[in-house]
Amino acid sequence: MFITNIILNSQSINIGFGPIYTLTNQSTRMINSTDDFQNTTSQLRITYEQYFKEKKYSIFSSLSKFEGHTWIKFSYGSVLSKDGSPTLGVGYTGVDLYRLDFGLSYNLINKFKKYYFKPQIAIGILKSSSNNQDIYSELIEINGPDYYQLELISAESYNNIQLTPLLGFSTGFLFWKKLDLNFNVQGVIGFKAFQKMFFKYNYKGTPQETAIFECRGTGIYTTFSVGYRFL
Repeated sequence: MFITNIILNSQSINIGFGPIYTLTNQSTRMINSTDDFQNTTSQLRITYEQYFKEKKYSIFSSLSKFEGHTWIKFSYGSVLSKDGSPTLGVGYTGVDLYRLDFGLSYNLINKFKKYYFKPQIAIGILKSSSNNQDIYSELIEINGPDYYQLELISAESYNNIQLTPLLGFSTGFLFWKKLDLNFNVQGVIGFKAFQKMFFKYNYKGTPQETAIFECRGTGIYTTFSVGYRFL
């Protein structure tokens, strides 16, 4: 117990909420298209951080929950709805996602200041759980002028687990040495698809290979949080 008190300084617990921006990859590309990157949803995140006496580094773990989104993006004017307005994309969310992170922070600011700025590196365990939600593709019509559907857009979602590297920063203010107001940004790279969309189509009258769109968890994840530090 005496040794533990010498090494450990304090702990904090934060709970937060914030928007996330995710990338939809194309394993089989749709002709004349670009990958979609946009604000798709928000996440709920709980973080525990352990500080050490006389040290500027700390270790943390966090648990995040959010939805998985996949998007097919159309260039402006390439697909029109019945009323003539442009259809810019079609999306689907068929999985719930949970990510458990373990990481290291290093405070670049003097520890006696209220303000802190900490670069972070971590490894995450990302688990996807299919929610069995239908895509309702019968409500979506892709009928030109450039892209024409040959069949209804279909989708698949998967239950899987993968490791995801993370790089980011945590910044904020600590009031009265206890109340923590925090903003966190994490860049995440995913490798395994947990959801796919399939688009069978022709382009300007010419049949094309079925385009496959997939989400792997790659994106930028942000959180605004409030926490309490235990001394």
